[in-house]
Amino acid sequence: MKPIGSTKLQLLFASLAVVAGCGSAGEAGEQAIAFLSDRTGDYEIFVTVPGADSVVNLTRDPGMDYGLSWSPDGQRIAFGSNRDGNRDIHVMDADGANVQNLTAHPAADASPAWSPDGARIAFVSNRDAQSREIYVMDADGSNVVRVTNNERYEEVPAWSPDGRRIAFGAVAPGGDAEPTLQIFVMNADGTDEVQLTRLTGHNSAPRWSPDGRRIAFYGQVGEGFAGADIFTIAPDGTDLVNLTQDEEPDWQPDWSADGQWIVFARGPGDPLDLWVMRADGSERRSVVVAPGRDEQPYWQPRGRAR
Repeated sequence: MKPIGSTKLQLLFASLAVVAGCGSAGEAGEQAIAFLSDRTGDYEIFVTVPGADSVVNLTRDPGMDYGLSWSPDGQRIAFGSNRDGNRDIHVMDADGANVQNLTAHPAADASPAWSPDGARIAFVSNRDAQSREIYVMDADGSNVVRVTNNERYEEVPAWSPDGRRIAFGAVAPGGDAEPTLQIFVMNADGTDEVQLTRLTGHNSAPRWSPDGRRIAFYGQVGEGFAGADIFTIAPDGTDLVNLTQDEEPDWQPDWSADGQWIVFARGPGDPLDLWVMRADGSERRSVVVAPGRDEQPYWQPRGRAR
């Protein structure tokens, strides 16, 4: 299906720039937020800006889209999709045009994460193992290299701002009857893996702050979708802080380009809405509220050409 044209996206950005410009300095509103939503009946990638009432569907494809990452210059989006009959990593322009399948592999590939220099994309795949491992490829899909060999479930890699390390969620080693996901950090080549968290429940979706000093993630504090909070932690595993310690479940955080705000999904599963808050957890407010599930928000990097 033909993607939405760049003109409509440019008009949206133009109108939203006016909205963002009306606020005081430091308000959330400068960059676009891409996110997944099932509002059309299957998961599509949408984009909006804090303070606006409009959203734009970028993918408009009958296939299922999932997991996304902006290129560092904000001009392209990598995402997972089964639109070609298999779960592969794709890329497209920021307006949804020029979709390309990068992996085209019979295994299930997911959770792309663009490196800060734009040269590589990390992702997870079960192509060489029963469980999902982390791989890195060039941004054109070539030179695929497996960087973890743990034979355990791993997900949602995230590059540090200097490109030297990757944070991710993974089943923690140990003898628990029901394995939990914890936050790990390793060098970008897979060496020197360190477990950062030892919390109950599932802990995943790590995202580095722009200055590299904090990692935000969600920690499950209740059964199923009954409870989760947004935490931050230092990259060495110290100074754990719960930012959203309340009754509402909170998921999938991401930082604004200036590091002052965090966007996240909030809700028990259905619905899931998008919210923003200050990096210290204050000034929480909704950004996108609609029936169904809006989730996995990612703020566009400041490198976007206006």
